[in-house]
Amino acid sequence: MKITKIKTYVVPAHVSDSDWAFGKAFVLVKVETDENLSGWGEAYVPNDCELAVAALVDALARYLEGNDVPQIAQFRHNAVHSFATLQTGLHFSCAVAGIETALWDLQGKAQAQPVYQLLGGACREAVPVYTNCHANKDFPFDDVIDYARGQHEAGFNQVKVYPFWNDTSIDEGLTHLRQLRESLPAECDILVDAWRALNYESAKTVLNTLEAMGIRWLEDPVPTEDFQSLARLAESGSVDIVTGETLSDEAGFSQLLNHRAADILNPDIACVGLSTITSMAASARAASCKVAIHNFNSMGPALAASLSAGAAIENLAGVEYFSRFKAGTQVFCRLNWQQTQNGSFILSEEPGLGISVDESILADFDYRLAAKRPWPG
Repeated sequence: MKITKIKTYVVPAHVSDSDWAFGKAFVLVKVETDENLSGWGEAYVPNDCELAVAALVDALARYLEGNDVPQIAQFRHNAVHSFATLQTGLHFSCAVAGIETALWDLQGKAQAQPVYQLLGGACREAVPVYTNCHANKDFPFDDVIDYARGQHEAGFNQVKVYPFWNDTSIDEGLTHLRQLRESLPAECDILVDAWRALNYESAKTVLNTLEAMGIRWLEDPVPTEDFQSLARLAESGSVDIVTGETLSDEAGFSQLLNHRAADILNPDIACVGLSTITSMAASARAASCKVAIHNFNSMGPALAASLSAGAAIENLAGVEYFSRFKAGTQVFCRLNWQQTQNGSFILSEEPGLGISVDESILADFDYRLAAKRPWPG
């Protein structure tokens, strides 16, 4: 089976605009073959860099089109050593992850197996998810509370919030958290993302309060490279320290593990790829560390890849879900995983990732065509 074409689609941010938040661009990858089989993937887009990531996917395509479908490990090796000559970085990692995910989807379809079976088999019947309540519009925290309550009513038992967003003071942020805790049923867990806004001393204050409120998750209290502070925070109490979303290679996660600087690692599925997440999860498990899959991407190919990895990872803490991207994603993609009432997704039995993509909807977003003219909308 040979690869005949790699297509790259850039879905503009306006497609996923909502009343709650501004949208985000998605970079989708399709691998086509001469046997009428194809696979879909997605590359993470840092900030407004969708064209840069898409250009890297397009450049990598020239090394794949017309050749036999490579083993995924072989593709990653060639991309790093031949194409990039070891000069890798965030954008490159995202492009590789997008193609790699499409190859996993293709391989699953070729073998008539769900991707999680190719990753070693499922170790759970349903994959737990937590819903992200972040808005990049300026709302009072009362609106965040209402949104989080609505997410719980929609069937999510874990909600993630950003109480220190936009330079909110520690005292005010903790007051908001107390209000949120009082507004949600006890069975709904609250996850806190500090977005690297704290230092060690203020993080200790926050940890003490979270512990008293029964909140067990503090994400990115300080910059990821501050291993010493993260390690001290991780050993100081019962609240899990979560970090890693800004890292793009396995070496960075190894440093976190070596410094015991996290209780939970949260790599982004469309940045590091399925292969790295599963191998890194094994290393984390040996260090008594869990893995939560970060997923600031569409709720289509990237979510399906996250759920596939989450099905096979024993030490899974959860998969991130963005409800505000659901409507925009459904314009072009259907996720064939059934959501339960307790915030999880039952395993899809479909071969590959378990998604259906309407490529006709994406025609206006073809990177090779759209790069030559103004973006629609």
